[in-house]
Amino acid sequence: MPSILTNRNVRLIYMLMILALASGCVYYNTFYNARKAFSQAEKARKDTRKNKRIDSGNYRIAIEKSLKVIENHPNSKYYDDALYVLMISYYYTDQFAKSERRAREILAEYGESEFAREANLYMAKAKLMQKDVAEAIPLFQEIFDGDYDDMFKSEAAMTLGMYYRENKEYNKAEPYFRSLRDSLGNDAQKRLAQVYLADGYYDAYRFEDALGAYLQILGMNPDKEEKYHALFRAADCSYRLQRIADGQDYLSTLMKEDVYFDSLPSLKLMMGEGYELDEALPQAEAVYQEIIYETERGPALAEAYWRLGLIYQYDYDDLLQAKVYYDSTSKKDRGDIGQAALQQSSAIGLLAQYSESSELDSTATQDMIDQAAYTQYRLAELYWMDLNKPDSGIIAMQTVIDSFPTAYDTPKAMIALSEMIREYKEDSVAADSILDEVLVKYPRSDFVGEVLEMRGLIGTEADTGYAGAYLRKAEYYLVDDFNPDSARAMYQIIVDRFEDSRYYEQARFALIWLTEMYESPGDSSVIWAYTEFADSFSGSGWANVARSRLKYTPGKPSRNLEDKTLDSTMLAEGDVIDSVAEEPSTVEYASADMKARTDDEGNVLPQLIYDPIRVVVPFEYPPEAYRDRWYGELIFHVMLDPFGEVEWYELRTHSPRPEIDERAKETFESMTWDMTRFRRLDPQGLKMYYVFKVELPDHLK
Repeated sequence: MPSILTNRNVRLIYMLMILALASGCVYYNTFYNARKAFSQAEKARKDTRKNKRIDSGNYRIAIEKSLKVIENHPNSKYYDDALYVLMISYYYTDQFAKSERRAREILAEYGESEFAREANLYMAKAKLMQKDVAEAIPLFQEIFDGDYDDMFKSEAAMTLGMYYRENKEYNKAEPYFRSLRDSLGNDAQKRLAQVYLADGYYDAYRFEDALGAYLQILGMNPDKEEKYHALFRAADCSYRLQRIADGQDYLSTLMKEDVYFDSLPSLKLMMGEGYELDEALPQAEAVYQEIIYETERGPALAEAYWRLGLIYQYDYDDLLQAKVYYDSTSKKDRGDIGQAALQQSSAIGLLAQYSESSELDSTATQDMIDQAAYTQYRLAELYWMDLNKPDSGIIAMQTVIDSFPTAYDTPKAMIALSEMIREYKEDSVAADSILDEVLVKYPRSDFVGEVLEMRGLIGTEADTGYAGAYLRKAEYYLVDDFNPDSARAMYQIIVDRFEDSRYYEQARFALIWLTEMYESPGDSSVIWAYTEFADSFSGSGWANVARSRLKYTPGKPSRNLEDKTLDSTMLAEGDVIDSVAEEPSTVEYASADMKARTDDEGNVLPQLIYDPIRVVVPFEYPPEAYRDRWYGELIFHVMLDPFGEVEWYELRTHSPRPEIDERAKETFESMTWDMTRFRRLDPQGLKMYYVFKVELPDHLK
């Protein structure tokens, strides 16, 4: 009996067909929307206009839609298309690992598809962006050498050329850029490859080849930036090849075009440099003056002042006018040129100061002789180090030796003269003879140790008879041999025989310190000794250390002589006061300097007295503090780790300039000490204080 479809059954079948068609439409629409967003993003990326940003928004929409196809319709005929969209979209949204994974999937599942070649390319690109250079570069080479379309080969060539260029392997980069220029690239790629070829020659100092390559760019319809770069570099190459007129012609070409008006100051600077190279100084000066008159601000203005300063200092020998230009440079620039100009200006100012040294007559005291010799020494050093006048420096240093034979710094001047002759005149025999003369004429000088070290005589029979040798023995006896009596004997020799030595104050202080630490007299004699020492050498570093050792300092006698009662806190332990009128009382002394040497409970910390064996970041006096000319001591609290490196530190005193403090911190935390020197004290985990000395640079002294 024939089946009869009821109206209800017909409606059911019709609904099922509608649902099936709707599901297909939703699936198709999802991929269609993914492809649409992807196409828009790709069109924007491939736009030839410069500085075009990646359309990450549309790429992300493409990712979202394509993932729905991948996850919900794994058997779809659009599956490989969705993988392709994901691979590229992930790459241009900086998700390189995901891009690589989709590329691998295309190659594994659809190795014969139209997307396989691009999958190889994006596999290489994603690996390169993930720093997997060892695998990326061979993949690019495979594409470049293989049977790929020019579009793929050109991208591989550009990547390989850039890789070798960035690694300064210009010879390896050259064939890839040549292939782009000669056959593979479009017009923009050809010009870019030619620029890279020219820059590679320039960076490799092949200026003849570079000049030709830059000029070749001009025949490739360059844009304004490419033309500027080519002509500017062509001028530079011409200068280096001593073709000054050619270089200035290239610059003139640029200067005549209104499109480069904003670059005129830089072009004029380059023009002035050409005049200097051609020794046409008046023309160079005129160009720099034009820049000054026509430019209100910018690096070219400071550079023009700087170059005028150099011309007047080194070519015209007019230091006063050079200083005017250097001062203008430092006002216009706070960077490297401004700082260099400030140093040159300071050096010229010091030159005028040192050149005014007065002549000495027969009534001059030794202090006057020492000061005059030191001034002349600084003048010689200034010529040599700051003003680049070696001949004048040698003459000025010889004047110290000839005019002030009894001065403290004369042996130091002989050492400096020796180094000048060794370096400038390349005469080691004459240099060594001057050093040997120091040992003969000044055997008791503080500078003998330096000469002995330079001549390789430390530890020999010649290494004795000067203050530094006795100081070294004292430190050995005290630190290594733990023999304070022998140390005292060495310090006493310095005090008795070397009153003019720079170690005299240190030895005087050490004798008091030895009494305090090893004899403990139990009365106020040590306090009085420190006080007398601090008063005698007021303002010196060792005087400050002496003050820091004081727990008590003399007070004023009581005006009420009938009041014989003293508060016990006013007396040092063990003090005996017979009469208030006859003996001053003592009051507690706690200066900021002393507090810096104590912990939070007021206990005096041990001092880290050794010099570090390594300093990774040497202290450099900050240019921002040049005008202050501050120098002195900063006190750090510190704990060392088992390797002698700084485990913890805290700056307890401060200079007037935070820039000095910051530089000091950088240097201090980079220091390392020799832990084997602490034989009788375990410094690990022990809080100590360290005196960090900030000295002025030579050109500011």
